Amino acid sequence: MRSELGSWVAQGEMDGASWITWAELAAIDPATTPEHFVGRVTWHEKSQPAIRRSQLVSRPWPAEVLSTVGEPPADSHSASERVEWTTSDLVCAYEPLTIGDVLGPTTHWPHVFAVMKALADRFGNDGVRLVVAFD
Repeated sequence: MRSELGSWVAQGEMDGASWITWAELAAIDPATTPEHFVGRVTWHEKSQPAIRRSQLVSRPWPAEVLSTVGEPPADSHSASERVEWTTSDLVCAYEPLTIGDVLGPTTHWPHVFAVMKALADRFGNDGVRLVVAFD
């Protein structure tokens, strides 16, 4: 199936498609850091604390995030725990991410993974794949 999907992607029929087998998912260590994103920045206006915004950040932090939340404290780039700061209008926080934070039990993914595991128990770990494509 991977080779079939690869040809579809090459022909432009599934731009942005990606897939992973259950065997690959089951082997992921939830304590590892995601490949593309190092953390998440959340912020809210001091006058409207109920309206929070959030953005995943890579290293270096994207310019549009820095223009919104300002320059974070110097130690936030290597922080292993949550770091908070304020600007004149915003309350901001940075938290480093792990795979478990993104895919773990407090997310929507465990339901998908439970179905994949049940299918893998029946058809084998390499016979079950999650295919994602964005158009």
